[in-house]
Amino acid sequence: MEGRLEDVKETLTHPDVIHLSKSDSQVYLFYRTDGDRRWVCAVTKRLNDNGFLITAYRTSSIKEGEKIWPK
Repeated sequence: MEGRLEDVKETLTHPDVIHLSKSDSQVYLFYRTDGDRRWVCAVTKRLNDNGFLITAYRTSSIKEGEKIWPK
């Protein structure tokens, strides 16, 4: 995601979909379409009332997990 900081920020502030991770109830996956039939995924974790970005990447599909937004 080098050079795409604005895409990551936009994904976190205006996601199209948010999923809860299947393997960690503190991990959230924020998805936003990038217009090329692909998604930007920003993976975050909430720990001790603090949130932080774990990683961000482009993907062709939304991963499994509970859809928490929009319902």
